Amino acid sequence: AGNDETYLLGFKNMHKARKFLSDSSIEGAEPRLVVRKNREEFLTIARANKVSGVLVDYDPQTQEYGAAAELF
Repeated sequence: AGNDETYLLGFKNMHKARKFLSDSSIEGAEPRLVVRKNREEFLTIARANKVSGVLVDYDPQTQEYGAAAELF
């Protein structure tokens, strides 16, 4: 992270996702639950939009995250 690439933001629970949305100035964003049944659909959409990876539990104040994973 820290480059000009696009990343999905993933959160370990809905509370963290909603807190991120309330603390940030992102308009129109809405959390989505990813489960085994819809995982491939999300990955297909992400790849089509040239998403590089996922940042887990991103904190906009510190600009740190708990984990990162590339999309293949």
